[in-house]
Amino acid sequence: MEELFISQAILSKINLPEGIFIRSFIEGDFTSIQKLYETEGWMTAVKRPEDSLKAWKNSTIALVAVEGENIVGLVRALTDGEVTTYIAELLTDRAYRGKGLGKALIDTCHSLYPHTRLDLLSTEAADEFYMSNGFKESRGFRKSYI
Repeated sequence: MEELFISQAILSKINLPEGIFIRSFIEGDFTSIQKLYETEGWMTAVKRPEDSLKAWKNSTIALVAVEGENIVGLVRALTDGEVTTYIAELLTDRAYRGKGLGKALIDTCHSLYPHTRLDLLSTEAADEFYMSNGFKESRGFRKSYI
């Protein structure tokens, strides 16, 4: 994966909680990412670490939110660059929810490909968050092979 460059011009437009910055994922982040996933009950990265690491490396957009040395949020997405950006995963540490971090990750992701729409799958527990950030509910399907 080529490291995605996030310009200072993009970041200056993002409203980040104090002390947090967003940067591109590096392979050394993966252990911390696995811990965030496990806390949330998202077990694919724990049960299939090699596949999950490859997914991160192959994603068009792979960003982490960092406070000090700690990863406190993440977004992983795929895009065609023109019409659709698909957010595969968006997660913030529970202690950082309600502080604007999820919105900042979405805004950064979209700022990289501003002409695209954002699509994603979500759990019912996150519906209010997405709707408050301008998303509209749409029907979708998923089939897992685990």
